Amino acid sequence: MNDIKATWIAADWGTSHMRAWAIDESGKVFAYSESNEGMKDLQQNEFEPVLLRLIEKWIDDKRVTPVVACGMVGARQGWVETPYQKTPCVPINKNQLTVATTKDTRIKVTLVPGVMQHEPADIMRGEETQIAGFLKFNPDFDGVVCLPGTHVKWVKVSKGMIINLSTFMTGELFGVISSNTLLSHSIKGNGWHQKSFEKGLIKGFESPGLITSELFSLRAESILNGLDSDSARARLSGLLLGVELHGAQNYWKRNKVTFIGSEILTKNYQSALELVGGECKLFNIETATLAGLSSVYKDLHSD
Repeated sequence: MNDIKATWIAADWGTSHMRAWAIDESGKVFAYSESNEGMKDLQQNEFEPVLLRLIEKWIDDKRVTPVVACGMVGARQGWVETPYQKTPCVPINKNQLTVATTKDTRIKVTLVPGVMQHEPADIMRGEETQIAGFLKFNPDFDGVVCLPGTHVKWVKVSKGMIINLSTFMTGELFGVISSNTLLSHSIKGNGWHQKSFEKGLIKGFESPGLITSELFSLRAESILNGLDSDSARARLSGLLLGVELHGAQNYWKRNKVTFIGSEILTKNYQSALELVGGECKLFNIETATLAGLSSVYKDLHSD
């Protein structure tokens, strides 16, 4: 198995993490590798060496192996900046793909463009590829795709097009608040308490204007009433997600919603949305990513 060489390689290179899959001639994944060397930790001249360390064993020295990559690798601070498509648009426009310059002649790296919206201003990189992959399985989908993560994307999709989007910094805010404010004294570890999450969710959803007051209450309750760390952490998550769902109502009310993301995150979002009266389905993120990147590879090699 170690002697098998990839027909092509798929890569999802984000801000803090990178994943790569080796694909054989039948289109099946036969190997996987990942790294915590994300875009934020790399200089422009470091991307190629990092990539090669991950995929060297899959490369055939006798030919050029195509690599198709999406995500923040194509950001201004990434390997090479790829253009943004303006909404409304198809998720991936093959005429706007960008080829990264490489010193190693055994690979050809193609980067997927991002998507932008002028008013209100918004952007995304990587999620467009997952939406493209999702649409391969659901070509007639008309509704909303939500992609939970550090920056949560709510995206209206219709007739194979991305119509508009809205980004919520819920994940990043959770990390900053729990680690770099006075609440860090009350929130330790990775524990969870579902009832506290639900309590926070309803409060955040029904009274989003009180969010900063509710945040301080977590600290006060831990001092005065012995609120435990697991409950405080779960309630903080619920509060922030409740505020997000309040703000995203134009997306999820009266629309079909599909969540694409990690299993833990999407199940949290599913339970949260159902608690405030929404309906949704879940779709596997790896399936979506690979299908989107595969569509690019097939377009490039369709002749």
